[in-house]
Amino acid sequence: MPSSDSFRLNVLLVEDDPDVVNAVRDGFAEGRVKLDHAPTIADGQRMLGQSTPYDALILDLTLPDGDGMQIADACRKAGSNIPIVMVTARDSLDDRIAGLGVGADDYLCKPFAVEELFARLDAVLRRANPRRQHVLKFADVELDLLRRQVRRGGKVKSLSTRELDLLAYLMCHPGEVLSQDQLLREVWGDEAEHDSNVLRVYANYLRNKLGFPRILFTIRGAGYVLSQDDPDERPVADLPWASKDDE
Repeated sequence: MPSSDSFRLNVLLVEDDPDVVNAVRDGFAEGRVKLDHAPTIADGQRMLGQSTPYDALILDLTLPDGDGMQIADACRKAGSNIPIVMVTARDSLDDRIAGLGVGADDYLCKPFAVEELFARLDAVLRRANPRRQHVLKFADVELDLLRRQVRRGGKVKSLSTRELDLLAYLMCHPGEVLSQDQLLREVWGDEAEHDSNVLRVYANYLRNKLGFPRILFTIRGAGYVLSQDDPDERPVADLPWASKDDE
């Protein structure tokens, strides 16, 4: 069974400036982004060598133990296609050319706005792998995991962190009836203490905020399903469950 990490972006930031680290970390705090931090080249190379792959690398160049371009160069020579965004105070044309020459996908000069970093990261992720699901789509709903933004019919919907997490997991499993236990485990972890009332409340919040036509349905005795078809309007013979209830 996929874990909640199946809709999480894993990003490595190699940076020794605590102010930059804190700004990027705060920017990602509300997102479905797992941000790891390495302050040196050695730490960065060690973390890149771990079994869990990263979706992107944000790389400073002036690091305590050398030039960060070494990491980009080593990644490309090893055959890695990881998207790389360089962030650095080195803003000369020669530095930009050198950074792109060793394999960076983008080059951003300090100081920078975190929003611009997100936009550039989003662009390189899309170019590197158009199928990478950091933007989830179902019916007329779009969920941008990087920006933590939900749109339906082009209009932004204001969701809480938990509502957005629940929607993200459902959108990763469209058409599947997901049990209460599964949703509590994957979205809430240990926090919910397997309290089905918590899930019921948030499912109703989410359903109401998404509006009509409804796409989130409650299946009595089975769980919840994200579907464009109302289960109550389908022939009983077509349904994999005996009874239904859309709260």
